[in-house]
Amino acid sequence: MAGEHGEGVGRCILVGLHMDGVGKDLLRWALCEAARRGDRVVAVHIYRKSDLCKMNTLKLIRTLDEYLAEYESLCSKKEVVLVGRVTPGSSIQKELVKEAKLCAAMVVVLGANKKYSFGGPTCLAKYCAKKLPPTTTVVAIQNGKPVFVREAPKLPLEPKPVLRTVLHPSVGLEPKVIIPNPNRSARSMDFDAESRCDAAAGSATKSFDDATKAAAAAGVTLEQRLGWPLLRRANAAAAASVPAASVAKEHEPRKQSVVQWVMSLPRRTALPESPEPRAAAGLAPELKALLDGGGGARCRWFRYEELYDSTNHFSAENLIGNGGNSRVYRGSLACGQQVAIKLSKASAEASKDFLREVDIITKLQHSRIVPLIGVCVEGPNLISVYSYLPRGSLEDNLHGERSKPAMSWENRYKAALGIAEALCYVHSGGARPVIHRDVKSSNILLTEEFEPQLSDFGLAIWAPTNPTSLTHSDVVGTFGYLAPEYFMYGKVTDKVDVYALGVVLLELLSGRKPISGDGSSPKGQESLVMWATPVLSSGDISELLDPRLDVEHDEAEVKRMATAACLCLRRSARLRPPISQVLSILRGESAASIADQSGAAEMDCLDDEAYPAANVRSHLDLALLDVEDSESISSTEHSSGLSPLEEYLRERWSRSSSFD
Repeated sequence: MAGEHGEGVGRCILVGLHMDGVGKDLLRWALCEAARRGDRVVAVHIYRKSDLCKMNTLKLIRTLDEYLAEYESLCSKKEVVLVGRVTPGSSIQKELVKEAKLCAAMVVVLGANKKYSFGGPTCLAKYCAKKLPPTTTVVAIQNGKPVFVREAPKLPLEPKPVLRTVLHPSVGLEPKVIIPNPNRSARSMDFDAESRCDAAAGSATKSFDDATKAAAAAGVTLEQRLGWPLLRRANAAAAASVPAASVAKEHEPRKQSVVQWVMSLPRRTALPESPEPRAAAGLAPELKALLDGGGGARCRWFRYEELYDSTNHFSAENLIGNGGNSRVYRGSLACGQQVAIKLSKASAEASKDFLREVDIITKLQHSRIVPLIGVCVEGPNLISVYSYLPRGSLEDNLHGERSKPAMSWENRYKAALGIAEALCYVHSGGARPVIHRDVKSSNILLTEEFEPQLSDFGLAIWAPTNPTSLTHSDVVGTFGYLAPEYFMYGKVTDKVDVYALGVVLLELLSGRKPISGDGSSPKGQESLVMWATPVLSSGDISELLDPRLDVEHDEAEVKRMATAACLCLRRSARLRPPISQVLSILRGESAASIADQSGAAEMDCLDDEAYPAANVRSHLDLALLDVEDSESISSTEHSSGLSPLEEYLRERWSRSSSFD
């Protein structure tokens, strides 16, 4: 099992635990079953800052020392070093991944979560297996037995030594680390914060002294071992079996600097040649045929060199956006025009999506849609060029760096009207209706005058010609904006855009994010929709309003926007109005109020097409899976009847092409 990997090299085995009986079971299993002679076991206890009210950090460290004391004899018997470590963190799963990477752990041992409502008892282990490299074995233990094992592949050769395995285990780690004291037993620990650096330096010096003595025993002088002595592996037996000339050649001083040596090392991230250039090879003729066929009268074909120069070689200083498979750079064309250049990597799927995006957006000509200026296909790169809007996105102006001072009500209402106009055109104003599928505040860009423009049609599709919905097993988009019927059943109509617009309207009203996983919202109010729905039903709109708003907002406009949001966010898709009606309400052309929706709201709750009320919590849990503590996520194997789509989403998340 885990113990079969890396024979002959002392490994790091990380154990994530609470200081309770279950934690002792995990440690005993790790020491008895996974650890072997020369290994280093790191017992990590993660605490929240609120825990410091009961116990300060020093007392917590001493408690962990006492907790680990009973394993001293076992560690001495197996010749294993046991290291205790405490670290703060609001998310156990993220901190464990971080700790495993810091320690270069080859094995991670975790417990099974018994408090669950969604995700299974092995959800924490599965998360770590997903985030950690495949060379790390991840094991989940329950009742003394493994219930989940992600086995690292067996290596045909012994791993190359890295600096972290040669130096003292604490070198390079965070300050709150409990390190072995050489004057005590292998298990005992030194908690003096001021002496930690000295202890680490002394350990490194001791390693160097030991290496020097070994070299002398092998007949090799210190002068012969200059140049990376810590990375050399002295082996007297091997040296004795090799001719003297070979030994002398092996140990002669390096005639290159450290920097030169590092630069000469092979790239560890280098991958074998991929078929991506071949995936894009046939795309250029199709794109040119599409543009020449009248679909891109205003869209030009760029040379790669021109775009490369306009972004200063795609420098980090010009990076303005980052998505799952794309990056966006600010550039300046030779004519002086400022542009946003979206750079994506080619693959069979990406090339297909890129062709569809160009086909759709070149046929949409509207002042509320960011125009496509041009495209380029070069090797593995798929590039699209858009107009650059220096004021940034609506998201940035509501929640980001541009949110101070707060966006005025006048500009918020202007944004609501403008994006409704854009969607009205997208759904019914062109020759063929389109479904955007990724309407959100980060995809709404603003001009200097705060005029909104809808951007990023990377997930857009042509709408069906008949009134029936499409069904997609590949659910894409962004959590917090996904319509219930699309999220649960994969049903796609233009009503998924209507629902997403309702979320954007709530953002404009409240100034809150759709999903708040950073602790800015009270517990249970992380979902904007779930928080706002009862407030809207009560009719007290004042509770929705952003407290940062100026007092000179138009109450009639506030009521219109709240009414439109209430209509857009109905759980049943067929009860949501078309976008044209939403636009009429925002303009004040259609008289409607939240009070008039009481009957419709009752129908919405009883509608059999609506998102099942029992699964609302699961919807939120899934949206917050990457930001909540793993203890709040369910821990049962999926015997609760989860659909294949839910299973898929837990693993895949979103392939949204929009940018953070």
